[in-house]
Amino acid sequence: MPEVLAQVDLLAFLIYAAVAVYLLACRAPTTERNLCGGVILCLALWSFCEAQAHLSQSAERAFVWFSIGSFGWIIFPLPLLFLYLAITRGIKPNFKALALPFLLCGFLISAQWRGDLIREVTRAPFGWITLWADSAAFYLYVFYCGTVLSLCGFLALRLWFKAKNTRRRTQGKVLFLTVALGGSIGFFSEVVAPLSGMFRIPPLACLAGLIWAIGMMLAVTKYGLLSLELGYFKDLYERLFESISDPVALFDEEGVFLSANRAMAEGLGLSREELMGKSLEQVLDAEVCKFRMAKLKEALNSGRMQVFEDERGGRYFKDYFVPVFFKDAKKRVVLAIARDITEEVKAMRRLEFYALHDYLTGLPNRVMLESEFNRMVSSCDENSFMAVFFIDLDNFKSFNDTLGHDGGDEILMEVSRRLGQKTQDGVVGRFGGDEFVLVLPNIRDIEQVKRAISEIISAFEAPLRVRGIDIYLSLSVGVSLYPKDGTSFDELVRYADIAMYRAKRSGAGSYRFFE
Repeated sequence: MPEVLAQVDLLAFLIYAAVAVYLLACRAPTTERNLCGGVILCLALWSFCEAQAHLSQSAERAFVWFSIGSFGWIIFPLPLLFLYLAITRGIKPNFKALALPFLLCGFLISAQWRGDLIREVTRAPFGWITLWADSAAFYLYVFYCGTVLSLCGFLALRLWFKAKNTRRRTQGKVLFLTVALGGSIGFFSEVVAPLSGMFRIPPLACLAGLIWAIGMMLAVTKYGLLSLELGYFKDLYERLFESISDPVALFDEEGVFLSANRAMAEGLGLSREELMGKSLEQVLDAEVCKFRMAKLKEALNSGRMQVFEDERGGRYFKDYFVPVFFKDAKKRVVLAIARDITEEVKAMRRLEFYALHDYLTGLPNRVMLESEFNRMVSSCDENSFMAVFFIDLDNFKSFNDTLGHDGGDEILMEVSRRLGQKTQDGVVGRFGGDEFVLVLPNIRDIEQVKRAISEIISAFEAPLRVRGIDIYLSLSVGVSLYPKDGTSFDELVRYADIAMYRAKRSGAGSYRFFE
């Protein structure tokens, strides 16, 4: 019979070892799987030592194997930790408090080696058995085992009845039955039977260990992961959400917030707690909500990501609505990401602006002036004409050399401002350097052109204040007329430029028409 028990223990050892290797070598190991694997490795050690003890030829040798097998007692705190983490939904436990059971295990192991726990080892019909010593260490051992098993049973029972969903209730039920059956059988086999002298009952501790292993395996695999793993991924998911600077949220099919990061909540003027469970209708304007709900439904129905842009509070966002489908759930969700593109929009608008405007003065450049000229031509009737003024600053180079380029830039900006004030009916632009072009539409007679020139020249009678220095500027102006002198923009600018050089030869502050 001892050989049969040894074979059973060795078979259990192989089963334990295979299960532990499977859990620890998993492609995606988790703390929970590793913990379960550690428990089963301890069971494997204990089972192997039990087999060797039953095959021993002497009581002394059996005692050695029983003593080595006592290292398997380390499993007692581990199931408690396992269940504790299940109940607390992955919250990190107080390892300092849990260190006490491990220290107690070490004390009991050393006590067995000293003989404080085992009085003697004797042969029974079913192999070697240990007779407990009547000592404080033994009673401490019984109290310790009973306490751990009771706490494990309590935690499993609490999980069974307090869990809010069916899967976790099933886990609690499996774990409670594991503790109740495995713990009871193991306690009877290891404590009650030896104390009562029931030596004709075969040791059942191996069966208790198999029940523990099977129960924990079911809880970890078949019935899904316990909350330690779920808590890990929940914590990871929340950390990822919070690490994203852009607003991020999860919506259900009805537009109700399932989750959101702090950036999303702050953007809506609420806290994360206030936002949870609210619908888009409760936090957005009716028009905005209607548009977003339409995009949400479109993402779910098409199965494709929806991308759109919007503006909120002076900032611009590019929104992504990503549909998420689960194979084992009917409910669908949408991941919403609002990427802040304010700086990108501003940069693009600056590029667009300076593609048509002068970088220094902000006035229209040649491209925009030509576009405005063509627009004015289309609205010009046969009773009116247009004038193109080519304006050049007199002696600007000397001011630029004296004041430096920064001073010259200040002069050009002040000239641009004054020209803009005097030419509100037309369009003035900078051609480059100190050259400006003005297009004046809806001219009825030449006198109107002359009055415009007079206003432009008079605008510079007052000095320009640059770096604490009063500067007096004069202008030379050349004028060409549409359609008398030409019909294209380039042609009229060229003729106005020629007229301007003729005006310069006549003296500063002069003007000439193209002839």
